[in-house]
Amino acid sequence: MNNSTKTDNRLALALFEKMQQDNIEYIYRGEFNTGITDSILSLAETNLDDSKSGIKTRKRVYFILVEGLQNITRHQEEAENSHNIPGLLIIQRKNYDYVITTGNLIKTKHIEHLEDLLEKINSLDKKELKEYYRKILSSRTFSEKGGAGLGLIEIARKSGNKLNYGFEKLNDIFSFFYLQTRINVVKNEYDNEKYEISIENTANLHHKLEANKILLNFSGIFNQEKLINLLSIIEGHIKGKAAIKNKVFNIMVELLQNIVQHADDHKGSIQEGHYGIFFISERKDGFTITAGNYIKKENVDALENHIKSVNNLTQSELSKLHFQSLLDYKEGRQRTIGLGIINMRIKSKNPFVCDFYPVDDEFYFYSIQVTITKRPPKQKKLLIEPTEDTPKVILAEEEPAFLIKGRSYPNNAYEFFKPVHEWLIRYSKNPKTFTVFEIRFIYYNTSTTKEIVKMMNIIEEIANKSAVVIKWYYNADDEDAFNFALQFSKLIHVEFNIIAIKYEED
Repeated sequence: MNNSTKTDNRLALALFEKMQQDNIEYIYRGEFNTGITDSILSLAETNLDDSKSGIKTRKRVYFILVEGLQNITRHQEEAENSHNIPGLLIIQRKNYDYVITTGNLIKTKHIEHLEDLLEKINSLDKKELKEYYRKILSSRTFSEKGGAGLGLIEIARKSGNKLNYGFEKLNDIFSFFYLQTRINVVKNEYDNEKYEISIENTANLHHKLEANKILLNFSGIFNQEKLINLLSIIEGHIKGKAAIKNKVFNIMVELLQNIVQHADDHKGSIQEGHYGIFFISERKDGFTITAGNYIKKENVDALENHIKSVNNLTQSELSKLHFQSLLDYKEGRQRTIGLGIINMRIKSKNPFVCDFYPVDDEFYFYSIQVTITKRPPKQKKLLIEPTEDTPKVILAEEEPAFLIKGRSYPNNAYEFFKPVHEWLIRYSKNPKTFTVFEIRFIYYNTSTTKEIVKMMNIIEEIANKSAVVIKWYYNADDEDAFNFALQFSKLIHVEFNIIAIKYEED
């Protein structure tokens, strides 16, 4: 197990700086459905209510968001099972304006038509756009995916600005379409000719999200209301068994509440809450959840040492620490750092990756990354029936205990125990929360002893990820058997119970 909390991965800091530099409030990359769309709109509405924007501006922004999200939703089905690049939504503030960027797959053959339509829309003034809208509406020229450009015309009308767009060809069949809309909050010296957010920069950011499989990236002010909306968005996206969904959800709550309740304010905020960043990535083998926020320099050492110590503990040691911490809280002896770190370590079963970057003489930027491994399909049961010179072996995840029982003096101990070791190595990748090993040798030879040592090393790997107990049974009349069991117990740092019984051979 890697005990270090340090890593060269500066993704959290890089994204945080990029999002602050470009005033990006949040990014969502993933599936868009009714539930997720409603949560995104609720989060956007909360941000708009927190801003100083007037009612008219907020309505315009909200309308354009709805149109943009509907555009993504319409085109998802078209690309299903064809090219796995999900939709994209970016909301940012640039100077005095809101900028909304949406992205979705389109058929490459449709680029020419779409480009002609966008150029036509951008060539028209406000009055001409209104007439063009009526013309299309009266012609009833609708496609199976929606009104023939009506949504784009309405976005241009509501925004009062030209539509910025771009296409990235993926292959002969599919391309990715970026649409960028700017809404002026107040009239100012900036206009279309003086600045434009580069589609190329947006595409580069999108590539980084794709490479790291980031579903949701929120940067800005965190408070309880935004926490609830963020949880709703992700909860609607995570698919699979309830156990993995619950783990992801619980760890998200811990990380988000840590920012809401404990982050330090580096720049200060006129809104209720604290600055931070949160993002979640999904891969085939599991989820990685990352959070980052400012922390005062004086608090760095205590937090870093606490995380290091928690990373070094086995699951059984974590359980004991958790119980002791609960007693401390009950008796009023509150620790400087709460139970959240311990809870997340127990639930994730993986060490944290943690970084502290100096910002100035007073503050650091702190990021923590938690990995949740998806449990692979259960292994097939390994069942070996006993013979005159080999023991019975039962290794099955659904069994309450793994069992090795009988005599072991085979002609080739290495070959006999090879499938046992292979099964345990696979199991060690993602063990159950609690594993019991029952070992009941009547007799074993020197060759078997070597294989037992190998098995102990694998069991110790399992103990680094979950609670393990070894129950080693020996013949009460055999003092040598007790001494050998005692020697094995000293080879491994797990709970090792040596139990005397009167053997009755099967």
